[in-house]
Amino acid sequence: MNTFLSSSQEALKEQYEKYAAEEIQPAAKDLEQGKTSLKEFLQKLGQTGFLGLTIAKEYGGASGSFLEQSLFVEAASEYEAGLGLSLSAHFQVVELLKRYGDDRQKSRYLPLLARGEAVGAFCLNEEKAGSDYSLIESEASTKKESPKLNGKKLWVVNGNIATVLVVAAKDEETGKLALWLVDANDSKTVKVTAGPKKLGLRSASTDQIEFIDAKLAEGSKLEGDGKEQIEFALDVAKTILAMASIGMSQGAMKLAVEHAKTRQQFGKNIGAFQGIQWKLADMSADVSAARMLALRAAWAFDESKEEFRKFAAMAKLLSSKAARLHTGEAIQVMGASGIVEDCPTERFYRDAKMMEICQGTSELQKVVIAEELKV
Repeated sequence: MNTFLSSSQEALKEQYEKYAAEEIQPAAKDLEQGKTSLKEFLQKLGQTGFLGLTIAKEYGGASGSFLEQSLFVEAASEYEAGLGLSLSAHFQVVELLKRYGDDRQKSRYLPLLARGEAVGAFCLNEEKAGSDYSLIESEASTKKESPKLNGKKLWVVNGNIATVLVVAAKDEETGKLALWLVDANDSKTVKVTAGPKKLGLRSASTDQIEFIDAKLAEGSKLEGDGKEQIEFALDVAKTILAMASIGMSQGAMKLAVEHAKTRQQFGKNIGAFQGIQWKLADMSADVSAARMLALRAAWAFDESKEEFRKFAAMAKLLSSKAARLHTGEAIQVMGASGIVEDCPTERFYRDAKMMEICQGTSELQKVVIAEELKV
């Protein structure tokens, strides 16, 4: 793998960064506080083309690579990492449809997802089932003339704004896990309630969805092995969140560096003190290393699929760890100014801890890596 981006990818990166600075940065605080509608903001991203970056042009997308999509998440998350979590759920649905959907499913849903007219959500977690998704109790009754889905899902990212749901449930006929496409348009059979308030990533909605005899349309099942599909969806989210972690880490580092250049104590800028210099040096080295690994995971999705699972786990593990450590160190450099709500580092610090838990804990990533080592 060439560890440096191509000239066209560098140009895209600059384009994404410019858009993020002009459009996402001004809205970041209001998005986190719920003053700006996340759904409307995602619709705007869709209209601009950022929700269909990897969707084929025939379905209204840009036919770009997963790596290029990851660069957009990185740029967006430099200002609002909760947006990165929301995008991870949307892109899970997109990639699942691209890989496991039939032509009819792709034609129906991908154009809507690309334009932002529909937002995607992946419904996996339940009261008993989390990392151990074998404990899923939701069930699709397929033996009857009118197939129905029953079950309750927790921590559904985009739950209250999504219109295209991919739901993990047991197939009553086979007893195996499978994924089902459900339109979230019937409030009587698909009941959405707000999830609990959380530490960080607050702009992303994480909700509860209960399916009560929710109708399953003909051809709503994604073809393939349910376990394989779930692990693929999680690997997609891990890579997206790794890039989101890098984005917020870089945002925190830029603020800390600027503060070190301008804050004076004892007759000089604090950046002149070795203690501050070493913090910033460690931050730059760790975040740069984690970024290379995250890019490696995104590249593997496009070019080396047999290695994708391993690198997705590695990238999620190290980038979230770097984010948690170095957003804290950025606050340490900034002192009291870094802990007030008006400073983005306060938000980044709360968001970073969430990254070690969302879409699979750091401990689970180590399990996956060990499995890939076949030990």
